[in-house]
Amino acid sequence: MADKTPGSVKRFTLAFLIVALVMVGGQILNLVITFLPAAADTLIQVDGEPDVTVAALRNAYISSVLLIGLIYGIVVWGVYKSKNWARWVAVLLAVFAAAGGVNGLGRILATGSFDVVTLALSLAQLVASFWALSLAFRQDVTGWFKHRAVPQN
Repeated sequence: MADKTPGSVKRFTLAFLIVALVMVGGQILNLVITFLPAAADTLIQVDGEPDVTVAALRNAYISSVLLIGLIYGIVVWGVYKSKNWARWVAVLLAVFAAAGGVNGLGRILATGSFDVVTLALSLAQLVASFWALSLAFRQDVTGWFKHRAVPQN
């Protein structure tokens, strides 16, 4: 009975899984946009450089999906396995996701345009991140991860 996972730990794992899915999903969405026929000839300017087509960014988005998927996948596995290092990395990634959500909302407000996808992704990042962060430092969650991190003989 002592090894029964507390509900807060299960909710923390679920909250971080949602953070991971939103972050990877956002990158996949960016990648899908590069494959759309309308995006093939669309020109954008990146940091004052000469104009590039959206399709030219495809390899960068593929790399980003793979890298972010790998990072979040490893941390989700560590959280699921109750590794204390994974809890700390999950906290750090949740803070970055929340900052990205605030940035997305800020861009919507600054441009004055209404982008439903950016709004939805930003709000999902914020809600899931704050949910994970609110659970990460609960006494039962920290105790569980510290207890589970010690090998039992």
